[in-house]
Amino acid sequence: MNQPASSAPRQNASAGRPIQVRSSRLWAMLRGRFTEIFFPARLSADPLGITLVKVEFWLTPWTRQDEHLPMSHLAEVAHERGLIWDSISIESSGGLNPLSVDGLPKSGAKRFVDQVRTWMNV
Repeated sequence: MNQPASSAPRQNASAGRPIQVRSSRLWAMLRGRFTEIFFPARLSADPLGITLVKVEFWLTPWTRQDEHLPMSHLAEVAHERGLIWDSISIESSGGLNPLSVDGLPKSGAKRFVDQVRTWMNV
């Protein structure tokens, strides 16, 4: 039984799976962002594009900001590292209205940025 040959297809199959990261509720509480305590911002990506979901106001969770950016329109993925939490900003080729999320856990933000950059370079 050859172990390395069987693990290679799993790596390729997992490369196409969506990846998701959410802002920290503790970060939102410390910053006084009441809405993000209950509805953290969510950034998800797959090989087709990146989606950002943010709830605008906690009393009306159905009014949310949903933005999708196709991978073909990505220009830059900026990863700002902080002491405890990180931020991700994603710019389109047009340069208007970057998708940005603050207060992300460090491990999740790094994994997200690395995977998106891999998909961008394919």
